[in-house]
Formats: sequence, C-alpha cells, structure tokens
Amino acid sequence: MGYGKLAKGISEQQVKRKLREVMPSMGRKKQFKGSSPSVFIGSRSYPKVNTGILSPQHPGDSSLLDSPKNWYQKDYDVEKIASLRTSLVNSKKKIKVEETDDFLTNTREVAMARKPVEVEVELSKRPGSSISGGRAKPVSASGNVEDFLLTENPTVEKKLENLYYDTDAKAETAVRELSQKGIDNYKIQQSLSAGMLGQQENRKLVPTRWSITASDDIISKQIRNRVKDYQQIGQIEYHKNSYNGNHFHIFLIPGNWEYELMELKRPGSVWNVAQNTYIAQNHEGYSGRTEYADETSGAFYAARLGALEHLKQRKRQSKVLVLREVTPEYWAPLGVWIIRETVRNAFNTGENPETLENFEDVKWKISSEFRFLYNRIKNRSKILGGRQFSLQNFTQ
Repeated sequence: MGYGKLAKGISEQQVKRKLREVMPSMGRKKQFKGSSPSVFIGSRSYPKVNTGILSPQHPGDSSLLDSPKNWYQKDYDVEKIASLRTSLVNSKKKIKVEETDDFLTNTREVAMARKPVEVEVELSKRPGSSISGGRAKPVSASGNVEDFLLTENPTVEKKLENLYYDTDAKAETAVRELSQKGIDNYKIQQSLSAGMLGQQENRKLVPTRWSITASDDIISKQIRNRVKDYQQIGQIEYHKNSYNGNHFHIFLIPGNWEYELMELKRPGSVWNVAQNTYIAQNHEGYSGRTEYADETSGAFYAARLGALEHLKQRKRQSKVLVLREVTPEYWAPLGVWIIRETVRNAFNTGENPETLENFEDVKWKISSEFRFLYNRIKNRSKILGGRQFSLQNFTQ
C-alpha cells in the first residue's frame, strides 16, 4: 500500500516530490558494497511479493538508517529521518510467499542479525527512485538483484534463532515468547515478515506493513491479559507528548480496561488536504475487538501497545483514551513507529502526570484543547459519549 491509498485526500505526487527534495544525492550504482540493517517485504502482487534487503551503496555502519528508538531520542525531524531512509537501496527479488531460495535465506540472515550485515550487491541495472511507504518506514531507490553475497557471517540473536529452528511453535506463540524474553519489537517484526516464525507448513513471507500491525497486536493482547488482572488506578491522569507534528493527549481513567484512539488530521497535514479536520476513531471494550480497526489502522495497535506497556510496568489497569492530533508539520508518513515511540515516551518524561478530579475535568481539558472540534470529538467517541453531561459545561 502506497501513500495515495493510505492518505485521506493527499496527493501521492506531492509527498514523493518533497521526499525527493531531502533525498541525499548519490550516484546510483549497479554494483556496490554496503551494510544492511533491515529487510523489506512488499505487498503488491501478493502472493508473489518483492522481497528486499535494504542497504546504502557505500561501506560503513548503517545502524542509524533503521533505528526508530534512536531517531526519537535524538529528536530527528521529518527531513532528517526521510533523508536517512531514502539513502537505502532496496535490493529485491520477486518470490512467492510460501517458497524459498538462496536469496530468501540471505534475507533471513539479515533479519536475524544483531547488527547490520556487510553485503555485496549486483543489480540488473542502476536502481530507480520509486518511493514507497506509509505504515512502514519510507523506502526509496530499488533494483532487481542479479547477484547477492553476504561477506560476513552475521552474529544472530540466539533467542530468535532458537525459535527459527522450532518448527512446531505457532507464529503467535513465537512472537509472545520473543517479547517475553526481551527481544526488541522491531526485530520481531522483521522476523515475522521474513517468514521465520511459525509451524513449518504455515511459514511464509508476510508483507512488512502487515507484520508490523500483527506483532503490535499479538504483543499488546498478551500484555492486556495481564493488565486486566491488576488493580485499577486511583485517579484520572493526563499525559501528553509531541513529536514531528504529532501531538498526543492521553487520559488514563479509573475503571476496567477500555481503549479508544481518536485521530484528528488537520488540514494541510500529510493525511488531509481538505478544508476541514478529518476525525478517525476506533474503540475496544474490556473483551477487545473482533474486527480490524479500519479507521485508524496500524496506529490503533501501535498506540495501544505503548499504553499497555506503561500499565504493565505499573501493575495497574484503566480505561485509556488517546487523542492524536496530526498537524501540517508532519508532511510525510514515516511509519507507525512514530506513534508507538511517542506514546511510550509520553509516560517517561520524568515529570509527574497532571491529575484530574473527575470525568468532567477530562471533558474540560479536551474542550480547552479543541474547543471548535469538541462536539465532533464527543459525538464520535465511545468513552466520552458514554457519559452523561451537559454541553453547557463546555461553552466559553
């Protein structure tokens, strides 16, 4: 899925033009050496998909080219992140999702490695500059592989390697076990995408954008099962955090687990070139959802994971209301990692959260932030709309 299909009215050409403006200038080479930090599995033409290994066209440490946690900690802006990502070349080959060959074996070695792997690549021709992305991080230049070689024996993550050779464990079981053992979520995503987890007869390539949402969903469900056994928080808490034009307002409300994400996509942002703010909403009750969160898509699962990780750490449960405001500062979709990391860090600011006396204060807080949108927010919200109140309380 590209930018055009994900966005609500955004011009795909406009986003790609701006991305090309920040792309580092490089002589695109047919043959090159580099170090690969990650892999990318496309979704177009499924079940025969482009299976790619990402690397710059020069030697040197490339770990920062695929490191969302570091990008956030270093406070990189959209231009910097887009520049890093578009310096990668996607050396790809079209493979049926249930088949395997030597190139896929190399792909899995890279996905399982602890650090970027040195590679030598020969493409069929100089790489083109077709930019893709959306829920996954942007990818720019790509080319079909003519010859590919790993020039070192990668140091692999042993816990991941063990589950790669465990062909009896189901994929969901493997994802949960890796998470419990402290394997980074981004590494789990890649392993799932490269078809390295699950029972042997069911293993197949999973497009990267699907594996991201799947791993967020599996891991957060596991955490949710534990959180629902914890004591409820004692008071309403308000947490907030912002990054690259994404502003998050998070309310933890005493009660049994319940979760809602509302996205307010402002005019001029990457998601909305219309004149009015676009509002997307998805909700789950105590028992969770049975259908995919189609309005907020991968954002729903990424934000849910960040909130549940916090509650698990505190051994508490609550209702969670997340409002995400997307502004024009966020001009290129960089992937749902930006949601996951910003929500995670909303609880790790080092400051005590603001506490609110009652549910009316939640409404006051939201109405003061979004006074002209409050009625629309309330009318869409399950958590806000499920409480009785007078609109007169929100006039100013």
